[in-house]
Amino acid sequence: MKTKFIIVLALGLQLLSAKTISIMGTADLQGMMKPSLQDIDLNGDGKKEKVEMGGIAHLATAYHQLKKENPNSFVVSAGDDLMNKFFHVYKGKAIFSLMSDAGYDLYALGNHEFDKGSDVLAKALDEASFTTICSDLNVSNSALKGKCTPYLIKEIDGVKVGFFTIMTENLLMVTSEKKVKFLSKNIETSEKMIKLLRAKGANVVVLISHIGYKNDIALAKQVKGIDLIFGGHSHHYVKKMGHIGKTSLVNGGEQGTFIVKVDIPLDDNLNVLHDQLKMTQIPVETQKYKANKEIDQKIDAYLKQFPKAIVLGETQSAWNLGSDAVRKNESTVVNLINDLMKEKFKVDIVLNNAGAFRGKQIYPKGNITDEMLKAIDEFSNYAIRFKLKGKHLKPILERSASQYGEGGLLHPSGLKYKIILAKTKQKLDNKKVIRKGERVENIEVYINDKWTKIEAEKTYNIASNAFIVENEGDGYFWFNQYGTDFENTFATFYSIMAETLEKKKVLSPQQKDARLEIIK
Repeated sequence: MKTKFIIVLALGLQLLSAKTISIMGTADLQGMMKPSLQDIDLNGDGKKEKVEMGGIAHLATAYHQLKKENPNSFVVSAGDDLMNKFFHVYKGKAIFSLMSDAGYDLYALGNHEFDKGSDVLAKALDEASFTTICSDLNVSNSALKGKCTPYLIKEIDGVKVGFFTIMTENLLMVTSEKKVKFLSKNIETSEKMIKLLRAKGANVVVLISHIGYKNDIALAKQVKGIDLIFGGHSHHYVKKMGHIGKTSLVNGGEQGTFIVKVDIPLDDNLNVLHDQLKMTQIPVETQKYKANKEIDQKIDAYLKQFPKAIVLGETQSAWNLGSDAVRKNESTVVNLINDLMKEKFKVDIVLNNAGAFRGKQIYPKGNITDEMLKAIDEFSNYAIRFKLKGKHLKPILERSASQYGEGGLLHPSGLKYKIILAKTKQKLDNKKVIRKGERVENIEVYINDKWTKIEAEKTYNIASNAFIVENEGDGYFWFNQYGTDFENTFATFYSIMAETLEKKKVLSPQQKDARLEIIK
C-alpha cells in the first residue's frame, strides 16, 4: 500500500507541476452580436428547451472568467464573423471592435470576411486589436498588406505557442475577391508552417482552420506535427474531440452559443501530453454570464444608428414570390437566383425546388432590403456542388413533374425541360420508382454555348441546395444515391444575392425564357 501511495503521489505532483495552455473561442459568429434563442438540451436528458444564448457582451464576461481561471489562455476566432445587419451597416468595423473588446486575441479569416471585398475588410481590421493571421494568402496586391501576419509565436509562462491558419480553397469561387490569391494549397501551407514554427522553438503548434471539420480530419491524416486544429466553416459542434495520431481536432460551431475550450497540458520539459488534452464546451447562457456593461452600451449605441430598413440595392422590376408564381410556373425570381448560382459555382446545371424560395408575396420594384432577402431565403439552405450522370436526370425531372403545384417542383439553370400534366405521373414508394412518369419531354442542357440533348453516361457538374441533396427532401433520393464529389459551399441564396448587390447595386428579374415549360 505504501508503494502504491508513493506512486500515486508522484504522479499527482507531476501533473501539478505541468503547465497547461488553454485555447478557447468560437467560429462563424455570423455577425450575431446580440443573444439569440436556441433550442438546446442543456441537461443532457434529451429534452430541448428554448434558452437565450450567445451575444458578444456575454461572451466577453465568459472569456474574462475563463482567463481568470487560467491566465495561460488564448481566445481565437476561426472566421466567418462578418455577416448580417451589423456587417451591412458598419462594414465590419463594429463587429471587429466589439470582438476586440470581448477579449479575442487571434483571428483566422473566413470566406465571408471577403463578402464586401478586401478593401472593406482592411478598413474593418483597423478597428481590431487582435492579431490576424493569413498563412496561405498572398495579400501583397491588396489593402490587406500589412494587416495580417503569416504566423505568430506567443510565449506565455515560458511556453512558446505557434499559430498558423488555412482558408478554404474555395475562397475565390464563393467570393468575388480579385486582389487576394493563394500562396499554396492547404497541405503545403501546413507542412511549411509546422516546419517553420518548430524551427523557431514552438513547443505547441495550433492551426486555426477555416476549411470545415471533414477537411480538417483529411488534412490531419496527411500532415504530422500539429498539436491542435481549432476549426470553423462547417458550423457544427463536435460531441467529442477528434484525434488523428497526435493531432487533436475541435470545431468552433456557430453563432457563439458555446465557447469551445481545449486545455493542452505540458510536462516539465514542455512536451505536449497528447493523451491528456481536454475539450470543454461551455454554454454561453445569458442568465449565467451577465452582459459586460460597457460592451452592452456600445451595442445599444450601434443599434440606435441602425436605419429602419437596411437597403442593399434596388430592383427595376417586381419580384413575384407568390405560391402559384413559384410552384405552378417558371419563376423569373428563381431563374435570377439559379443563374447567379450557376455563374458563381461554375457548374453545368442548377436545380432548386420551389419550396426553397419563400417570401410569399409580390415585392414591388424599388429598394431591396436585408429583410426582403431573408424572407425569401427563410430556410438558409447551403448550396451544394456535386457530380451526377445524365441518365439520372430524367427520373429526377419526372419527380419534379409529379410535384407540380407543390414545393418539389424543380427550377433549372443551364437546363430546360417541358412538363405535360395530362400524361402519366411518376409514383415513388420508399425510394423506389413504382410507376415511371411520362410527363417530361425535351430535356436539353446548355453546354459550349449551345443547347444539346442530355447524354446518359456524361457526368455533369450540378449545384442545388442541402434540403434536397443531403436531406433528400421532397423525395429526391437520386442526388444522395448516385451523386459523387459532394461539396458544401456554405453559401446561401441570401449570401449570393447580397454579394451580387454589393458589386452591382441592381438586381432585377428578367423575362421568362421557357426553360421550364408547363403544358396543362
